[in-house]
Amino acid sequence: MSVRSIKYSALSCTLLASLIMSTAQAADGQIEFTGVVNDNACTINSQSVTQSVDMGQVRIADFPNTVGALATTDGTPFSISLENCSGPTMRNATVKFSGQPAATDATILGMVGSNQVAGVGIQIADAVTGTKLPLNTESTAYTLRPASNTFDFTASYVRLVADTVGTDGDVTARGIGTGRINAVATFDITYR
Repeated sequence: MSVRSIKYSALSCTLLASLIMSTAQAADGQIEFTGVVNDNACTINSQSVTQSVDMGQVRIADFPNTVGALATTDGTPFSISLENCSGPTMRNATVKFSGQPAATDATILGMVGSNQVAGVGIQIADAVTGTKLPLNTESTAYTLRPASNTFDFTASYVRLVADTVGTDGDVTARGIGTGRINAVATFDITYR
């Protein structure tokens, strides 16, 4: 065998080896893992997340002429339901309602939008105890049961402005107007 043929054979082996090595190279990749860790002991029932509460009609005559007085009609019930409650570390929950406060009382839910009735707000209360739940204030703690829980509340019309009464006893200026009622509240649940 000549020297030249050995050189070609060595060169062929080197080329063949480099081709084999280049096809055996690994490609780099990446896997991204995502998720969430939270401290929620329950999930909010889908029907509780967005609700519409029709408080019905009320007459001006249904309001005592005292600022802060509730209409003499019954409050309108509504509920917030929780599901899939578990976890022995979270035994209680509080509820905090927020929204546009009334101009004269920041604890009462005020009206939103244009052309809303004047002199009226909405008071939210615990339906079981009757305790007023001021806006932006956590309620007392509700004990969580395993599986599901329902918290019951009432929404009531409340007078924000008194009528002006003349010396003869006649109303000279109404504190409450007539018209539509539109208020929006959000709620936050804190688990402990």
